[in-house]
Amino acid sequence: MTKHIGIMGGAFNPFHHGHLRHAIEIKEELNLDGIDLVPSYNHPHKDKEGLLPYTIRIQCIQKSVEHIDFIRINRIEEHIMGKSYTDVMLNQWKKENPDYYPYFLMGIEDFAVLPTWHCGTELPLLAPLIIVSRHGKTAEDFLQIAQTYWDNCTIQLENKNLPLILQKKATIYVHNKLYCQFIQIPNLEITATHIRELWIKQKNLQGLLNPLVIQFLNKEYKLIQEHWQ
Repeated sequence: MTKHIGIMGGAFNPFHHGHLRHAIEIKEELNLDGIDLVPSYNHPHKDKEGLLPYTIRIQCIQKSVEHIDFIRINRIEEHIMGKSYTDVMLNQWKKENPDYYPYFLMGIEDFAVLPTWHCGTELPLLAPLIIVSRHGKTAEDFLQIAQTYWDNCTIQLENKNLPLILQKKATIYVHNKLYCQFIQIPNLEITATHIRELWIKQKNLQGLLNPLVIQFLNKEYKLIQEHWQ
């Protein structure tokens, strides 16, 4: 049987409870078989200044998810030459996982700027996009954005008795092919930027990071300080 896997990429600088709950909520809401976390190795949209070394970010993730069997850390981008473009990563992921069906996860704020990504509007040809609502954005916003990319798209609603703005799920098809799905899930308003600011000020990070990650960051204080300050 084909396994359905959600691919969640990002800098994870550092990986925090918001990332973790995001992965769990999507896995359960869409009944996926697993989640692949794909830390960026050479991020095309972020300056390396302030970014922890790849191996340090990997260790933070490992300490956060080691007891969660459906989450896998995938180091695929470590072996891709050049920038960590999503389309390049997805093509390689599919070659390495021919029996799996991938979905690529992103927030609606990234979906809104998809044309700025490398081959961004063509990504659904590689893997359907799972678009997560944030900051009050609705399925109506989702459809308006999608229509600017694919003028021949159609939408399928989860509940035909509700107006578009109240839909918790909505799916976009282009020529009957699944392109992207909008979902509303609970979001923890946590950002890696805020965590870095708190760490620099030596504030309490409990409730934001796994305790093992907090211990690790403190143990590697000089190295972390070198990159975050």
